[in-house]
Order: sequence, then structure tokens, then C-alpha cells
Amino acid sequence: MPPALAGLKVLDLSMNLPGPYLTWLLACLGAEVLKLENPVGGDYARGIGAGLGAAYFATLNRGKQSLALNLKHAKGRDICLKLLESHDILVEGFRPGTCERLGLGFAELSARFPRLIQVSITGYGQEGDYSQKAGHDINYLAQAGVLGMTGTREGHLALPGVQMADLAGGSWPALAGLLAAVIQRGNTGRGQLVDAAMYDGSLSMATMVFAGVAAGLSEDGPARMLLNGGAPCYGLYRTQDGGHMSLGALEPKFWQNFCQAIARPDLVERQFGGAEAIAEVAAIFAARDLAQWVDLLGPADCCAEPVLSLKEAAAAPLAQERGMLEQDQEGRAHLACPLKLSDSPALALAPAPGLGQHSREVLAGLGYAPREADELRTLGVVAW
Repeated sequence: MPPALAGLKVLDLSMNLPGPYLTWLLACLGAEVLKLENPVGGDYARGIGAGLGAAYFATLNRGKQSLALNLKHAKGRDICLKLLESHDILVEGFRPGTCERLGLGFAELSARFPRLIQVSITGYGQEGDYSQKAGHDINYLAQAGVLGMTGTREGHLALPGVQMADLAGGSWPALAGLLAAVIQRGNTGRGQLVDAAMYDGSLSMATMVFAGVAAGLSEDGPARMLLNGGAPCYGLYRTQDGGHMSLGALEPKFWQNFCQAIARPDLVERQFGGAEAIAEVAAIFAARDLAQWVDLLGPADCCAEPVLSLKEAAAAPLAQERGMLEQDQEGRAHLACPLKLSDSPALALAPAPGLGQHSREVLAGLGYAPREADELRTLGVVAW
């Protein structure tokens, strides 16, 4: 059976994380992704300091081709338009208005290519007072109230270890919107604009929590709510040797199993107790080492697991069992595609391309003779 997204051809104008992660997922499922990069420097991720750029770019751009193309040059725009005759999905992460200034705005392109689906990943959306504001993951989480409820019982705020707004707020909603638009295009023959704002996605992640806060059933803030450390049954606890255990005994049966495992039946009625009950459970965890807690609670069926570092998680049997580690053809380790389809598994992808690695090939496919391609390179329209 062919890959799930075989036949989709994607022009990827995005950089850094949200867009490239999205188009990597598309490539994993069989879409053909052509990355358009500025001939000078390319994707910003290539140049992130201290050598990190090479590693970041290598993992986010597996399975893609690279055309180094100057979209600010009229000839570069013409090449992009020629590509859109055969590519019916465009992914970009510019500030609103940038594509319009380049002559590649959705309204203009849609009139010429009615099947085009354009995915625009932005910080704050296409319109409004914030649409032109610069931002990064930390800013979108701050504006969405996510950071305001993430932290310690002492009130100290904390940054998540992964880019939640970029990925959970941007890439994944963009993927859902794109695939919905592909399905609808199959029925109508027309594409549309997918407006994926990382702020919107970040705020939406609080849907369940907001319901409790809006109804006056939960207090808004770090370690004050049911699922962020405000109850004994659901939280992080430090062990005697400095490790941490996660306890998620939210349902009564799991809390009862936990209390039985630690021989404290008196705590069963204090599952949702306040600070005093939390402190008592913390003292219990502090009396044993992490390994002892894993041995004791592992068989207890009480939703208790050790807190691992990223390196520990990647080396754990679970990651191997789930097929979440892979090596590319150059021997570099990467996390694998999380999307698992029974009849069309994710593809083994080629390593990320060099800047402009496929420029000559793409131009030849568009009918440009070698001499014409060399002239375009001399003009700074393309690079390789």
C-alpha cells in the first residue's frame, strides 16, 4: 500500500521549528516536500549558535529537498509560481502581509491556483492588534495564561522543557487544519487558507482547565489546581536520593491502590486534601530512594512513574518498544515519527538537505537549461 499522503506536493517556505516540524510529519507520511530557502544563509535554524543549528536542522528537515531561491527577486517569484502549477500546498510562517509583499498572498495565488491550500503559521493570527508583533514560544505561552499556571507551590514560575506553543499550539493544529482542507478539497475542488496561530493553539490547550476556573471550581495559578499540583493525588514528589516520582492517582481506585501500597489506608479519604495532605505525602516519598519507589509502586497500578531525563527516556526500553528512536543514513540519532498507521507506516527518510542541494534538479524539472540555471545563479536568484 502506498504511503498515506502519497501524491501531496508541498512547497515549504517556513523556518525554525513550527513549520518545519509540520512538513517533516508530512514527509514521514509520504508527502513530497520541497523546501524553499533564502540563498543567503537559508533556514534560520541552520545558523543557531554553538553548533546547535546543524543538529536542529538535521532532525527537522529529514526527507525534504532544498531549493535556494530568492523570493524577493522577480525571477525568483516566477519560479515559485511555476512550482505552484504542480505543488498544491504551500506552508509558510512569515508575519502577516509578507507573502502579499512578495506577490504570493493567498488571495492572489488562489485566484490563479484554485486548488491551492496555504498553511500560515503565525504567532497571533492574520489580523488584529497583535498580528505584527514578534514573538517566540515563551511569549505565546505567557499571553495564553499557560506560564501563569506552571510552576511551584512557592509561586515560582517555570518554563516547559519543550516548545509547547510552537508544536502543540502551532504545528499540530496546522496539521489538522491542513488535512481537513485536503479532505474538503476532494469534495469541492477548491483549497483554502489554514490560519494557525500559536497563541490560539496555546490558549486552546487550557480548554478543560478554563472550564473549571470559569465555573469557580478551581483557582488559577501554579500548584493551585487539580492537575498542576494542588491535590495530593496528582503531583511531583522528591525522593530521598534527589530523584522525583510522578503520581497521577486521579481516579479513586488508583488512589486507593497507592494508599494500599504504602500501607496508609488513613489517606484514602484525603485524596483531594489541601497543603497539609500534600506535605504528608511529600514526606512519605522523601523517605525512600527513587529505585525503591519504582519497585514498590510499579506493580501497584496507581499511575506512578519515575521522572526521567530526556537521555534516560530515549535509552529506556519503552522508547525502543514504541519505535521512537532511529538513525539516519549518516548515523545520527533522531526521534522517530509519532504517527503510526497500520497499513501505511512512516517512511525511512533521507538526511536533511544541504542549502540549495536540489536547486539544479528542480530548475531542470521546470524546463530551465543548464545555461539558464547558471545565469539565475549569477543574478543571485538561486544558489547551490
